[in-house]
Amino acid sequence: MKKFAAGILTALCATAIATAQPTDQYAPGNVQSNEWVDAQQSTAAQQVEQSASVQQPANVQNSISATNSTITNVTNVTDTTNVNANDNTAMPIDEQPVVLPPKKSPVGIGARAAFIYGNFWGFKDLESDGMEPPTGFGGEFGITARFGMVDGLQFAPEILFRIFDVSHDEDEIEREYNQMFLDFALYIRGIFGGGFFLEVGPQVSINTSSEYTYDGHTNNFEKIEQASAEFGLNFGAGYYILDNLSLNFRWYMGFTEIFPDVKYEGDINSIKDEKNKKNTYWSTINLKGAHTMMFKFGVTYWFI
Repeated sequence: MKKFAAGILTALCATAIATAQPTDQYAPGNVQSNEWVDAQQSTAAQQVEQSASVQQPANVQNSISATNSTITNVTNVTDTTNVNANDNTAMPIDEQPVVLPPKKSPVGIGARAAFIYGNFWGFKDLESDGMEPPTGFGGEFGITARFGMVDGLQFAPEILFRIFDVSHDEDEIEREYNQMFLDFALYIRGIFGGGFFLEVGPQVSINTSSEYTYDGHTNNFEKIEQASAEFGLNFGAGYYILDNLSLNFRWYMGFTEIFPDVKYEGDINSIKDEKNKKNTYWSTINLKGAHTMMFKFGVTYWFI
């Protein structure tokens, strides 16, 4: 009996030892089990909090960076606005205001000089004397003006002093006609693109001096008188190489007879009687029908 009881007691002790747990472990279903669950939840919460505390600086930093970037952009816009408002540097071409060139003055004043080549033409019977029409050179200089009428059209008067000497040979003896004129011309000038222009205008010439020489000496055996005034027409073309400098070429055709009162010796019945008359002019060659023709190559400098 004692052995049986001892065996049962031994079995119970072994069972109790086998099912026993440490004192710091909590089994579910009792107070100690709930405390264990709370401890597990607290541990999990701490881990979440630690994870959040680790990630929070990065998120906050990103938020701060985004805020700083926005503030920087706003600052840059403000600074750019201030710089553009106060900066005097040139704007891009597309943003610059269009500046129109100053309009030319409707009135201009200038000085003109020209080289002249010309001749006398229209003689009725000069070839019968075995002579060619006289040719020669000259020059002119003076003042000119221009007045704008409409767009591309100008009125241009001129006052010029002209020296013009022509000569021809008679049996190897040179006959010279030295003349000085004061020319008054009125032009209508049309301006085209690229600085080119055409002009046309009448000219009245006042004879201020005339001298006729024969082989370099004063012609005392002829009495030649030239017309006191001439009338003709100029046709020209030119080019503005600068705003205040122009070149041009002109062709002048005279309509007035140069020696209207000079008689041909062969047509005089009594030369002695004619010579005794005060107002008789005569020549040994036939000067009837002579007119002036000139080609002018000039330059004009515009002061205004």
